[in-house]
This record gives sequence, structure tokens and C-alpha cells, in this order.
Amino acid sequence: MSASPSPSFAPALPLTLEAAHQEIQALRAAQEQAGPAPAGDAASQTYLAVLLGSLHEGFLLLDAANCVALVNESFGQLLGLPESAIAVGMPSPELVALVASCLTDPAPLHTTIAALRQTAPLAPAYGIPLFTHRGLILELDFIPWQDEAGQEFKLLHCCDVTERHRTAAQLLTLSRFPEQNPNPVLRYGRQRQRLYGNPAANRLAAELPEAERLRLRELVHSWSAQALASTETGRYELQVLNRYFNTCLVPNVAEDYVSIYMVEVTDLKQIQQVLTDREKRYRDLQHYTQALICTHTLDGTVLSLNPALVNLLGYSEQELVGRYMAAVMPLDEQQPFKGYLERIAREGEVQGVQRIQPQGSDAIHYFLYHSVLVRETGQTPYVIVHSHEISERVEGERALRQAKREAEDAARARTNFLANMSHEIRTPLNGVLGMAARLTKTALNPQQHELVGIIRSSGQHLLTVINDVLDIAKITSGKLELNLESFNLCDSMAQAVQPLALQAAEKGLIFEGTPLRDSCPYPWVQGDAHRLNQILINLVSNAIKFTPAGGRVRVVGEMLSETADTLTVEFRVTDSGIGIAPEKLDHIFENFTQAYTDTARSFGGTGLGLSISKALVEHMGGTLSVRSQQHQGSTFAFCLTLPRTSAPATALAAAEYDTGALHGRQMLLVEDNEINRVVARMLLEEWGIALDEAEDGPAALRCLELKYYDLVLMDIQLPGMNGVDVTAAIRQHPDPRRAAVPIVALTANAFLADAEQYLAAGMNDCVAKPFDETILFAKLRRLLTPAAPLYDLVQLRALSRGKQAFVHTIVRSFLTNIPVTLTELQAAAAAAHWPEVARLVHHMKPNLVAFGVSQAEPLVAELEQLAGAGTAPGAAPRAQAVVAELAHLMQQVLLALPQELETTAL
Repeated sequence: MSASPSPSFAPALPLTLEAAHQEIQALRAAQEQAGPAPAGDAASQTYLAVLLGSLHEGFLLLDAANCVALVNESFGQLLGLPESAIAVGMPSPELVALVASCLTDPAPLHTTIAALRQTAPLAPAYGIPLFTHRGLILELDFIPWQDEAGQEFKLLHCCDVTERHRTAAQLLTLSRFPEQNPNPVLRYGRQRQRLYGNPAANRLAAELPEAERLRLRELVHSWSAQALASTETGRYELQVLNRYFNTCLVPNVAEDYVSIYMVEVTDLKQIQQVLTDREKRYRDLQHYTQALICTHTLDGTVLSLNPALVNLLGYSEQELVGRYMAAVMPLDEQQPFKGYLERIAREGEVQGVQRIQPQGSDAIHYFLYHSVLVRETGQTPYVIVHSHEISERVEGERALRQAKREAEDAARARTNFLANMSHEIRTPLNGVLGMAARLTKTALNPQQHELVGIIRSSGQHLLTVINDVLDIAKITSGKLELNLESFNLCDSMAQAVQPLALQAAEKGLIFEGTPLRDSCPYPWVQGDAHRLNQILINLVSNAIKFTPAGGRVRVVGEMLSETADTLTVEFRVTDSGIGIAPEKLDHIFENFTQAYTDTARSFGGTGLGLSISKALVEHMGGTLSVRSQQHQGSTFAFCLTLPRTSAPATALAAAEYDTGALHGRQMLLVEDNEINRVVARMLLEEWGIALDEAEDGPAALRCLELKYYDLVLMDIQLPGMNGVDVTAAIRQHPDPRRAAVPIVALTANAFLADAEQYLAAGMNDCVAKPFDETILFAKLRRLLTPAAPLYDLVQLRALSRGKQAFVHTIVRSFLTNIPVTLTELQAAAAAAHWPEVARLVHHMKPNLVAFGVSQAEPLVAELEQLAGAGTAPGAAPRAQAVVAELAHLMQQVLLALPQELETTAL
């Protein structure tokens, strides 16, 4: 069992191993002299326990059977074991394992034990290092011993040597310090003898020239003599060539020498010099800068100001420092200044404009300031304010804003004027062209036909001029709009040029070119086909106009490059005409500009075509360029990059112009201009339309109360109640049929924004005056042709043979499964996973047929073709667009079907 000290004894002073061993031997000798102790001799056991317990070292005795025979409490405590962890009778293997568990590295212990087992007889081992988890360093001594009977015992002695190791390490460090010190260390005696110099001092001496070394030696000798004489530590700054050392001389009077410690501070001196220079530059900057700089506390107290600010405020620096900043501001600025202080404390950085009123002045100065809060450890936070005066800029900006408002008002007035002019000219022009069109359909002699042709030609020319002026108005006001659509670029441009080729032939010109289709096999793009044609027509028309008979005009379309999503093309128009002088080239694209003053008289035109063309090209992201030599012709070229799209699965045939399609329809014409009513009446009655007329809004509303109409043709500019107001009244009618009547705006306003306004007001479509018969007919027929139903369950009901439960089940399945398939289809199209798109479309197709979703048939057919095309250029955008259209249609079907389901379930 473990021996424990009696609580009545104080711990003894630590014993050495030798003393402990001698005391144990003495105890044994005394015990032998006294004879065998009787069994249960408590006194001897107590004495031994007290002795072992009083030792700070650990002792453990192994008997002949290698089991623990005796152990004191200190042995376990040093290892960090709990009390009684090592019990008497514990076999040595368990003891070794227990001790090893307390060590960070048990390898030295196991190595020593293995080595001891190889010796016979056992040899002692001293100073085995043990590093415990507690952070202690222990030394273990192993001492074998035999008694008179030849029984072998082992004594294990363990002591704490942590402090000894730490002291030894410190002493070793201290002993190495002078040698390892990178700074020079010297020692000189009173007789100027050099007693010691570390390697750093030797290196310094070796690097110095002889003269410098002698100077340094004399200086050090002088300082050493002073230190020994005064017995006080001397401190000096020593310059050795371009190096600096802080030198400390510590006298040791008792031993008659001086220790000299030199610390190089060259870098510190350089930094100090840099800081000194920087501080000087900062002071100079503060003094000479015209910027206005100050610092203040977080409560607004002025800390410092630079001279420029002091001079502007009209105070002395002493009057301002320590003063509340808001005192130099106008009264209405002093209360907001508190909000500024709160913001800078909260946000740390603030910018703004501040008004200041100098002393003795009524003038108000404006400052643009930038304030930054500075927080440094151990210092009170403060704010740096950097500002500069912007009073002139403020006044200038006020004038600029006023000028901007005036310019915007002028532009708005110009736009309104042009819109009104357009309306006032287009309205009678509609009558002129309409009547001329009607005359062409009557029996006329050749001279009359010629006169009518002149009327129509002059009217169309006037309409072109009006459109050009409106285009310029749209461009200058930023209201130029593009109508994006998918079209075949080759076909569109060819159709635009074809009439001009006939015009060139009539003038006697050689007209030739290279069509775009020669270099562009897949020309389907998205853009504004009308505006593109307008550009090309302007350029070709100019080429024909300015090329005399016998000359040549060449038009070239060429694909420059292509990607999966875009197509880059260039069109060039070259002529052999009069050309343009070099000094005119820079101004040829300006509004109302022509190359020569007599151009308008000789060739006609407004000088707007090139300006409009250039603006259109740039609005589409392209460039329009010109090369020309006087009397040798010109070349105009424009380059564009357009988004690619795919061709529709089947080409849609143009709407047939058949007057019978509108026969018998009841329509109401609301128009205040009598001539325009006559023109419209003659045209509409020719198509078999039963037409009623109203001269203003109230009359139109009265007509609608008396009769149901299939469609209303609504003029916009009506006296009193305009067409938008009349439309709003119709849409609010309590009779759903009257409220839903289709309304087409007849307007002389040619801005797209106007058309959007009319559609937003509830109109179904717009037709610009003077209107084209075919366009008007197509719009009317589209609005009056009933739309196909979303679905038709006739086929499904036929399959059910009258069983409503069957129809109910199939509809429920459709409503459950189709949304999932639509989601998967949209995801596959977005990822361009065409095999999956084809599979899903094939999966949906029978359901669409069974439910009679006829509007989906062309979409499904196009999707099947696009999915088969795979990664063909332009296929991806079009496929995704078709999927979106199909998804929108199916959403409408899914919203309508539940009502059908309820009807089926009745």
C-alpha cells in the first residue's frame, strides 16, 4: 500500500539522492540492530511513512517479484497521477504503462528499460529525462540493490528539474548573447586597453578605413575616461561614416572597466529624416495651398485651420481655434450643423456643400467639403475637413439648369409643333391621296390618268418630306424607336432595292451589284426591317439622283462574320456621279446639309436623308462611312451586327387582299374632317361595309347606344372630346358587348409613343394617316376574324362514349402532368438540350391533339424542326422563343380547363 505522511509533520526540505540513500541505509542498519520487528509494529511503519512523505522527491521500491513494495505520495504527484494511482503490489509492466501515459514522449523511458534488461547484473541508470503532460521536466534514477539473501530490489527516484533546466537555458542564452548580438559590444579598461570585442564590433572595425578607425578609437577612449571619472552611464549618438549608432557606456568602477553597447539606428535616422521632411512639406502644403483645411472635435470645436481658410473667414487664427464651428455659418445653417456632427460620428466620412458667411460680410460662400473622422489608439477622435470654394460653380450650375430647362422647353415646343404640323398636313394629304386613289379606279382618259398620277406622286413626295422632318425631330428629341421583328435580311433588302433598279434603268444608268445571299446562306435576323430598308433606299436613291445618265451605280451586300448568335454584314453603295468636295465631307451628315448650294434646285431633296441614315445606323449600333472624290463618284457603306434568329417552320403567306372578307360588317367612323370621311366612306363601302358616321365624340357615343357595331374607326383629334376620351367612355360602358367593341385609331400623329399611348388607352390598333389600303384592310380583317378556341374536347368526348367519368379522369391527368412537362421543356430549351426538347415535344403532341389545342400545332411543328436542326446558327434563340410562346398558350389552356372540368362533372 502507499505510504502517506502523518498530518502532524511539516514537509522536510528536499533531500539529495545521496542523502536519501544514506538515510535509508541508516534506517535499515538501525532496524537490523534492533532485530526483526514484530508483526504489526505500527511505530516503525509510521516512522517510514513520515520519512518518505516528507520528501519532495518521488521514491518507489520494486521487490524481488518486480512489484511495487513501497511508494511515496510525491512520486505520483510529480507525474500528475491522482492519489493512490500507484498501489503496493502493482506489477512493473502496469507501472511502466502508467508512467508512460503521463509523458509527452515515452520513448526515452522505454529505450532505457529495454537497455537495462540487456545487462546482467542490472546496472544503475541516472538522469532519465521525463517530460510530463503537466509541463514539468523530471529526472528518473534507477538503482538496483541486493540484500544478504541475494534478493534483488530496484529503487526508482524521481525529482523535478524544470527550474534547473530553465535556469540553464537562460544562462546559456545569456552566455551567448554578446557573441550573437548583431550590434557591437566592447569593453575597455582604464588604461585604454581593449578587454573584449564581440564579432559585430570586429566586423565594424574591419570595414572602416584606417583614419576613421583611429578617430573612432580616440572618441571611445575619451568617453570611457569620462564615464569612469563620473561613475555615471554615458549616452551618445555616434556617426560612423554614413551609419549612426546609439552608444551607451556603462562604467564598472570596482573592476576598472567600461562596457560599451552600440545599437545601430541608421534606418531610424533615415525614417526620422523622412518624417521631418514630410512634416515640413505638410506644413508648407497647409500654408501655401488654396484649399480650405481645418480640423475639429466631434462636438464641433475648431482645433486648427490653414492660412487660406483663416484669411477667407476674416478672423485671426487665435479667434477661431477653440470656437464652435457653426458660429461662422449663416443662422439657418447652424441647426443642420448638429446633424452633420451626428453623421460624421456615425459614418466616419461625410461629403456635402456648406455655406459660410465671413466676418463683416453679407456675402455667402459655398464650399464643397469632404470630412473624415480620425480614430487612433490613445488619442481623442478628431475630424479633418478638406474643402474648396464652389460659389462660381453653384451660380454656373444654376444658369446651366435654367438653360437646360429652356432647351428642353424649346425641344418640347419644337416636337409639339412638328407633331401638330404633321397632323395638319397629313389630314388634308389623306384626302388628296385618298381621292386620287379613288380616281384611279374610275374610267379616266390618258390625260386624266397622267394628272392623277402627278397628284399621287406629288402627295407621296410631300409625305416623304414630312416623314423625314419627323424622323429628324425624333432623333433630336431622343424619341427614335425601333420596331424589332424577325425577317430575312436578304429578301428584305432585295425588295427595297428592286424598284430603285427600275428607276435607274429609266434614267439610263448601269445598275449592278452583289446580293447578300451570295455570302450569307442563313440571313434570318431580328431587327427593324423598315428602318434598314430606309437606310439602303436613301443611299441608293442619292446615288441614282447624283449620277448622270450613262453612269454606273453598284450595290453590294456582304457578310463579314458570323457567330452562333449574331450576323455582321456590310452594305456598300458606289456611284460614278458628281462626288463630294473634300471640305464638304465632314459636314455631309449634318441636318439640312447638301454638298453644293444649288443641289436642291438641280436634284431636289431636303438634305435630311444622310442625317437620318447615319442616326439610324448608329442607333442600331453600327457605323456609316463615306469615301468620295469630286467628279469621280462616291461610296457610302454601313456595317451592322444583328441578332440571329431562325426561319419559321413554314413561310406564312401574305394576307389576301379580298374585299369580300369584310362584306356586311357594321362599322362606325368617328371623324370631324368631312374630306377624310368621304375618303374613308368610298373605300369602306367598296369593301361592302355598312358604315355610320359621327363628327365628334358625343355623337359617337349616341350612335353606340342605338346600335351594336363590329368595329369603330376613331380619329384622335376631335373637337371637345378627343378620341382617347371617347375610347375611355366606351370601355366603361355597362353593356359588356358595347364596352368590348374593337377600336382602331385613325391618327395623323406619327410618333410611336403616341401609338403606345392609344393602345394603353384601350384601343386595339392604330393606322397612320394617310393610310395604305392594304394595311387598313389587313388590320380590320385581323380584328374581325374570330380567334381559334383554346381547346376542343369533341374528340375526347367521342372517345369516352358518353362516360363522363372517363373525361373527368383524362382532364385531371392533363392538368396534373402537363405543367411538369412544360417545366422540363423550358429547362431543356434554356440548356440547349435539343434531344430532350424533341423527346418532350413528342411526348406532349398526342395530348394536344386529343384536347384539340389547335393553336399549338404550328408551334409544335416548328419546335420539332428546330430541335432537329440542333446547334444550327440562330436555332437556339428561336427555339427558346417558341417554347416560351407554347408555354404561354398552355398556361391559358390550363387556366380555362378547370371550368370545363366542372361542367363535365355535373
